[in-house]
Amino acid sequence: MADQVSITSPVSIESDSKERVAFDLACKIDYYSSLKAENKDKRYWLSLFRQCRKAVYGKTLEQILQED
Repeated sequence: MADQVSITSPVSIESDSKERVAFDLACKIDYYSSLKAENKDKRYWLSLFRQCRKAVYGKTLEQILQED
């Protein structure tokens, strides 16, 4: 994951938006994560959402992992 986490623009999570799909995907991934709850800090959630958003916008897994 990236060392720095920043938000450069507002995030809109509407019921039919790509951001909503990314949010739902992040929640599904987290459900199956073996990481303990105390280790799921803000960086974890923002990084996970960012990666899911990239996937929703068409990046491949290889591209996402190379960028992060």
